[in-house]
Amino acid sequence: MPSSRLEEIRLKEKLYHDEFYENVKLFTQDTWLQKPVKTVMDTYELLTGKDNAQLLDLGCGVGRNSIPLAQRLEGNEGKVVCVDFLESAIRHLRVNAEQFGVADKLELIQSDISELHINAGSYDYIISVSALEHLDSISSFHRVLETLQHGTKEQGIHCFIINANVQETEIDTGIPLHPMFELLFRTEELIRTLRDKYADWTILRESAARFSLEIQRDEKRVLLQSDVVTWIARKS
Repeated sequence: MPSSRLEEIRLKEKLYHDEFYENVKLFTQDTWLQKPVKTVMDTYELLTGKDNAQLLDLGCGVGRNSIPLAQRLEGNEGKVVCVDFLESAIRHLRVNAEQFGVADKLELIQSDISELHINAGSYDYIISVSALEHLDSISSFHRVLETLQHGTKEQGIHCFIINANVQETEIDTGIPLHPMFELLFRTEELIRTLRDKYADWTILRESAARFSLEIQRDEKRVLLQSDVVTWIARKS
């Protein structure tokens, strides 16, 4: 049994994703894996010097965004470094990379984001979709942002999608559940933090939109609702 709330959350998330990745193929219609995130792909086009672009995908999963980005790097020296905490994600991504012919464009790393070492000025484009809210503490969140900024080249871009104001409700009973998220951001608080941390950067987009998704937890149907905060900034 989990000995702490953090361990319980991580176990539940692992069980959910392990089962999902085992049963749902990448780009399956009518699932959240059906296509890459449009914002991520559109923002990539804002990069300068794409011929040798170095990309970092935090919480890469099975390649929803990494593989389409790698396809855009074909024919040049660019690379996507893919990081995920889950062994199942990295294992399935390795298979998917071979299937889609981009294995040579990907570097796969199984790691907690908070433990990832990044050299100064390493990346042109850093993306994170629904991953930073799964860091273990607010202090880790602040530290990771600083590490990512330090590891970004001049004119490099960060594109983050972070869940805030998260609610989970058991669908069949209407009973509210404690969300299985490590960091339960309030939307306004999160945006204030990002504005402060990126005060010296050029903000390209700041938005929040309500989102809902049916998921399975403990073999029960659960409605997950959140404000999806999109944050895009360029290093000045």
